[in-house]
Amino acid sequence: SVEDVLAEVRRLAGEMPKGEWIVTMPVGEPPYYWDAPRRLAEGCMPTRRQLDSAAPEHPVLISSPSGYWGVPPCHMALNSAALRMNGIGRETRPRAAGIEILRDAEGEPTGVIVEHNYMQLADLDLLPAVPKFTFADRVEGLRQALPVLHMKGITSIYEGHGCAPDVLASFRELWQRAQLTVRSALVVSPSWFSPGEAKRAMHDYLPYARGRGFGDAMLRISGIFVAYGGDPMVTELVRRNVESIAWGGGIRQANGAADFEEICMLAAAKDLRVHTIASDRLHELVPILERVAQRYPICERRWVIEHIAKARARDLHAIRQLGVGVTLIPAYYVWKVGARYLELNGEERDLLSPAKALLALGVAVSAATDAVPDDPLFCMWSMTTRRERVSGRTLGEGGVVSNEAALRMLTVNGAWLTFEEQTKGPLLPGYYADLAVLSANPLTAPAEALPAIECRATMVGGDWVYRRS
Repeated sequence: SVEDVLAEVRRLAGEMPKGEWIVTMPVGEPPYYWDAPRRLAEGCMPTRRQLDSAAPEHPVLISSPSGYWGVPPCHMALNSAALRMNGIGRETRPRAAGIEILRDAEGEPTGVIVEHNYMQLADLDLLPAVPKFTFADRVEGLRQALPVLHMKGITSIYEGHGCAPDVLASFRELWQRAQLTVRSALVVSPSWFSPGEAKRAMHDYLPYARGRGFGDAMLRISGIFVAYGGDPMVTELVRRNVESIAWGGGIRQANGAADFEEICMLAAAKDLRVHTIASDRLHELVPILERVAQRYPICERRWVIEHIAKARARDLHAIRQLGVGVTLIPAYYVWKVGARYLELNGEERDLLSPAKALLALGVAVSAATDAVPDDPLFCMWSMTTRRERVSGRTLGEGGVVSNEAALRMLTVNGAWLTFEEQTKGPLLPGYYADLAVLSANPLTAPAEALPAIECRATMVGGDWVYRRS
């Protein structure tokens, strides 16, 4: 109920010095925040006045989950002090589309802001006064995240979305302390806003990310992330404070088709491999990459198309001809937001997050959790059942893969992304001693039993980094 929320705000206010910000996680039950605030007894968020009564001497923000932790529309709530410090009043109008400031009968903000965008923009557009994560916060957050990954049997991660400078520096900090226990392959999220700026940055500060990149067996940085599409307003908002990446990992980008192609050509000329997200726009991306491939050997450089959702057979054949790699996040497109694809025809559903079709073509394809959720065995379940979250329907019978194929996509196949297929993946002499001890055999377990399999212990480089008891 709203009173439960207010009680938690009162508790925090009683523990913190007057004037300090109170910033909470969203309303709802983690790790997802489905249907908040409708799950509150009142069906609505607390207002500024209610939050004022709970914390009269603190600015308060109840965060929005955004599309990453929930499904839009998503809600945040601020008290009067927080609204005042961010300059939000009767005349305030968001510059970014998809942001709604709720108002009372007199036209004053109620304190509730509704985010209709998947990627949260209200923090960039309206909340400059909210405290930002410090570098120390990020290092500590990463340090605490590593054991959580090991508890799931994870020994390596690949972050293809790109990492902002502070995130890269956080990994480097733990690596220098010899505390980085997950093998981490990262991609640069650059802070440029035009092809002209990109050209100079590629020459001046990205030589270390060229080719196979730079680093060792525990930390490696290779290539750049370049977004395709997006709202141009994102560029304007990010430019105001490029360091403000909030809880995210990368710098938000928006590139039209022409700019995207020009940046790809520039990157290829500098031997920088490109990683980009396709989602439902694979048919637009493929012709651009074909033109780049006519001039540069992007196959040899292992460019990567990430997060394919909808696909056409001819585009998948084109990917095979291009020789680029693919990453999929089936638990997101098939399970979490699969309801949006229920009206596709049979072939289209089979080619949603098209693991089976890509494997049949011989494409270098791997699957990832994308922390949706962070359990590889849940991702494996999603690939072997293709179960949609809301209706429970199987979304594309022809796209179901075997346990073995799913497990390979989550393990050995990923070594291709980091040029480590000769040293990482199989449990064979001469390869890294990275392994997970599980409570049951994922190769023979029924698909429905996969999420219940537990990790009992995890080893990285011959050292036990997690034991259950």
